[in-house]
Amino acid sequence: MTENKLIGFKCKKCGTIASPKRLLCSSCKGRDFDEYPLGDEGRVVTFTKLWAIPEGIEQLPLTLAIVEFNGNVKVTGQVLSEEIKTGDRVRPVWGHIRKIRGKEVQGFRFEPAQ
Repeated sequence: MTENKLIGFKCKKCGTIASPKRLLCSSCKGRDFDEYPLGDEGRVVTFTKLWAIPEGIEQLPLTLAIVEFNGNVKVTGQVLSEEIKTGDRVRPVWGHIRKIRGKEVQGFRFEPAQ
């Protein structure tokens, strides 16, 4: 993440792109990566609605989606809209995810693209 922009990490050895950053490339076990912009929009590949949610999450049901971005990178995250379907375009937004032991946790969530 750079300045609240969703980024991936491209392996310098084989070109595989992943998000979040990993210690080793899943394809070639390389250790050197360059930041790779994932873009401002992605496409919902699949999603689920959870009714039994972890403590500290206020959204019920909690909708989680796998979203595909540039370079075929898939990112999992919360969806802010109750109405979502496979194929929808969404954009990552930075904000409140949940509270853990009284501390606010922030991260990327997805909202419908305009």
